[in-house]
Amino acid sequence: MLPSTNIGIIYCETLDAEIRSVARCFREITYLKSMPWGLHIEPDGLLEEVREQIVEAQDQVDAIVLGYGRCQAMDRLGEDFKVPVLRPEAEDCIDVLLGQERYEEELRQAPGTWFLSPGWTRMGTEFVFRELQVNRIARKDVEPLQLARRMLDGFTRALYIDMDLGADEDELYGRAGKIADDLGLCLARTTGSLNLLEGAVLKALATKELH
Repeated sequence: MLPSTNIGIIYCETLDAEIRSVARCFREITYLKSMPWGLHIEPDGLLEEVREQIVEAQDQVDAIVLGYGRCQAMDRLGEDFKVPVLRPEAEDCIDVLLGQERYEEELRQAPGTWFLSPGWTRMGTEFVFRELQVNRIARKDVEPLQLARRMLDGFTRALYIDMDLGADEDELYGRAGKIADDLGLCLARTTGSLNLLEGAVLKALATKELH
């Protein structure tokens, strides 16, 4: 009987629902670690945090998948770990859900697009403030929402990515509408895919088999 393979996933909490959906499809996924959202705003800090979590997990699993895109940091992760570490071939979490070709096509259709994944949508307009670092540069006489609208001048639509993972999709779409209204954007909807996340897990399994 072949020894079992244990895969760990370290991921951004904005992808929590997607990661848990993938985990239900692979009995080999035995370790999940959610990381706080927004770490990508400080890429060096993100890199340090992820490295620490890999070191903590590497004695418990045979391979690790990162639920992150490149996020301006992951290409500097290095390979000095005890187990293989893989991630989806994507620039960021939106790219993870859409794939590069779809991502670029949506931007060609509407260059001023603000993407809303289910995870970002759950967090509401506050995530937009943090992503734009509004609180760092806001003046006392300017409301954060007013400043965010100014910074998004030229954006025309918010695009919600429907992952069809549960009964709350309609509720999330409603929340996406609230964010779009707050930012003065029209709302559109598209569908995403778990293919890149599942592909990274399959690659991790194949890598383990080669060792």
